[in-house]
Amino acid sequence: MRRRIRALQYYLIVLIAGALALLFVLPVFVTFTNSFMTAYEIRNRYAREVLPSNLFYTLEVMPQIHFVRMTIIPAWVTIRQYLALIRDARVMNSFWNSVIITGPAVVGQLIVCVPAAFAFEFMKWRHKEKLFFMYIVIMLMPLPVILVPQFVMARQLGISESMLAVILPAVFGPFGVFLLRQFLKTMPLEVIEAAKIDGAGYLRILVHMVVPLTKAAIAALALLVFIDYWNVVDQAIVFITDAERWPLSVYLSLLVGNFDIIFAASVFYMLPALLVFLHGQEYLIEGMKMSGLK
Repeated sequence: MRRRIRALQYYLIVLIAGALALLFVLPVFVTFTNSFMTAYEIRNRYAREVLPSNLFYTLEVMPQIHFVRMTIIPAWVTIRQYLALIRDARVMNSFWNSVIITGPAVVGQLIVCVPAAFAFEFMKWRHKEKLFFMYIVIMLMPLPVILVPQFVMARQLGISESMLAVILPAVFGPFGVFLLRQFLKTMPLEVIEAAKIDGAGYLRILVHMVVPLTKAAIAALALLVFIDYWNVVDQAIVFITDAERWPLSVYLSLLVGNFDIIFAASVFYMLPALLVFLHGQEYLIEGMKMSGLK
């Protein structure tokens, strides 16, 4: 009887997890399939205005508004959206803006966070725990609270209209130091002490011992920072007012009424993050597991 109950519970959990997975995957799948739809069909299905071609599907309750008729399979399959996307210089410009913001943010945070986490965990200096507590406090603060002093500092430094206003706070973000220090806590201190006895300095220990042993955590941090700043919205809107410098995550809002490329642009925006996640998901799981985070 207990085995049957456990089996029933197992299948119930699998059923619920599968339903939730389909619920989350459905918008992505619909966006992908609709990217092969013609602009004419997109306008008829998703535009609010009543057109002669979609008048039949307009409800009599509100005849001045046409309601969305979402579909998975397009009536006519075409790649015209992708061809129009490639020819759109503004979308390509915003894509490279995203690369310019995300690349230095990832590399810079790794360069700063790895030695900082090592210093917090293995080096002895005054008030390091108090400073690390400040890191945790800043990490737990809501983003709007942090944006205010960042905006003031950016204005004083003269970079408020530059991508540096988004990149510099990313480079010195506290989450990376916290994550890597949690991972370093799993390393035995005796190994570091033995290296010191053999005459190795802190720099040699960091480069030849700590970095190779923390590859999973470093890869997990790089993946998280990439996803975070590839999807950056608030910081870009606050610090950058020129639409020519907006990343693709912000520029997509200007394409809502552009039925020629809207779905293809959405797929184009999702693809880098999806590929990076699929390639690094094992490192992410291992890094989170070893760091003790859930």
